[in-house]
Amino acid sequence: MADGETLDLQFYSINLDGGENTSLPAQFYQSFFGGRLLKESFGHSELQLDSGETIVFSKNTEHCPVRPGTITIRCDHKVKNHPQFSNLKLVEQVPGKNYSLYEDPWGNWVWIYFTDSK
Repeated sequence: MADGETLDLQFYSINLDGGENTSLPAQFYQSFFGGRLLKESFGHSELQLDSGETIVFSKNTEHCPVRPGTITIRCDHKVKNHPQFSNLKLVEQVPGKNYSLYEDPWGNWVWIYFTDSK
């Protein structure tokens, strides 16, 4: 590649571990973010957000190795009232900061930056 040339790359997705049935985390995150399920199965599910990003949930297999991933979201504290929020496990609360680390039921980490005061 010559100096000054650029690659034609496009961001496609965030990939997360989907456990045994990838439909479950796809529906879980759709309940928070909305969007539409592009594909939904036991081994591979895709959720396309209204903003265009896609979250891919995969089952760990010999031909598709998957490790739990990490996503970061920004929202206000009202998210704690969401019926699915109780399924997130608090991993770390950063003292004096407006963000905390949670773990979803599939072992993926979710950093949540809170945009308002409690």
